[in-house]
Amino acid sequence: MKKIISIILITLCLFIAFFFYKGSIEGFKEYLSEESIEFNEVSINHKSTLDKRLLGKEPHHLEITSEDFLHIYKYPSKSLAQMARDTFIKKTESMDMVSHNLYVVEDMFIIYEFHREVNDFNKYLSEIISEYKK
Repeated sequence: MKKIISIILITLCLFIAFFFYKGSIEGFKEYLSEESIEFNEVSINHKSTLDKRLLGKEPHHLEITSEDFLHIYKYPSKSLAQMARDTFIKKTESMDMVSHNLYVVEDMFIIYEFHREVNDFNKYLSEIISEYKK
């Protein structure tokens, strides 16, 4: 009986660890560095639409250039990240927003904000974000 309980507890712990640890913002930042994407961690205007909580999470902001930012929301699951994306779309559909692309990558919802016309760097960064898998 003790063996069965031990096996069940070990299995449960492994399942919980696998479910909740699918990656991190730190892992994503390391990935960007490996891909030669330079960034600075910044804070932005707290009245900005891109600094609002979504499903209880605050974003992590990375400045790529003075005109390009990544706003990253980390959730416990991909389904919550997708729900955050849908919530963001609903909340901003009637707003005049800056140019942006939305991504759900693993358990993160990422907003790529840019203030200029799309160029090769925008396309490259979008590919890098889309290809990220931990």
